[in-house]
Amino acid sequence: MTEALGPKSARATLIVEQPELATLVVSGPDRKTWLNGLVTCDVVNLEPGQGAFGLALTKQGKIVSDLNVVAAEGELYVSGAPGTPLFHVLEAFLIMEDANLVERSNEFTWLMLHGPQAGLLGERARQRQQPAATIDWTGLGGAAIVVRRAAVKELVRELLTATGAAVVTGSVEDFEGLRIERGLPRFGVDYDSRDNPHDASLERRAVSWSKGCYLGQEVVCMQDMRGKPKRRLLTLEVAAEKPPVSGTPVMSGDEEVGKVTSSARSRSGGKTVVMARLAARAVREGELSVAGHRAERVQREA
Repeated sequence: MTEALGPKSARATLIVEQPELATLVVSGPDRKTWLNGLVTCDVVNLEPGQGAFGLALTKQGKIVSDLNVVAAEGELYVSGAPGTPLFHVLEAFLIMEDANLVERSNEFTWLMLHGPQAGLLGERARQRQQPAATIDWTGLGGAAIVVRRAAVKELVRELLTATGAAVVTGSVEDFEGLRIERGLPRFGVDYDSRDNPHDASLERRAVSWSKGCYLGQEVVCMQDMRGKPKRRLLTLEVAAEKPPVSGTPVMSGDEEVGKVTSSARSRSGGKTVVMARLAARAVREGELSVAGHRAERVQREA
């Protein structure tokens, strides 16, 4: 396997606006314990300024949505992947708890920060009374900020000059290159509601193995104990100038062992990187190629 692409110190902090994400707000005395029983990340121990990346699952362990939780004073802000029934799935389990769940997607949007200055910038946003939390999705440092849509431009302008360090706004292409090279799959692109956390290679990134029970936990634990997933998502570096399109076969010799799910030019080094769904046997063994070009497995640091 090759080493992860690019040193951490060489990266500017990237600010990515993600207006497509749903925004749910949970309030009430039981907000933490209630939500904690429905998602894979540890929510009950979050204090204001802290956050978590996780998943909502069905009872069968299939993924409903990925999500981010940002803790604020008296409230939890939860992001949901676009087009998912996350609100309705959570609402169905709100029965006797002293908690309130509302959708405020039209009011708020999300800024995701990736890089060494993310934590400082998130704290700067909190000082402006914006819900914000440290969440490191890539291993390079990260933070999520929940901001009213009308205030996005003003906040971004302030963050760009807040630390004196390298901070830039990111395009869709920038974020795609970053997330793929760091092995961060995207719901609806690289995996979907047919997958469980192990299929999506998220069982160590989005699942807490020390928290209490949550919906779908039994299935996830059984899968982990068996240790034999049929398929996995993996980042590959491909010796090609043009990123291959989604659905391009990944070959091991003359045998197709997977397909490309997303691709981009990496943000560090300008290399072509792809995320591919591979048969389990191809994750570690055999030479791989994509569209006739050699493909190397990328070792992720995060």
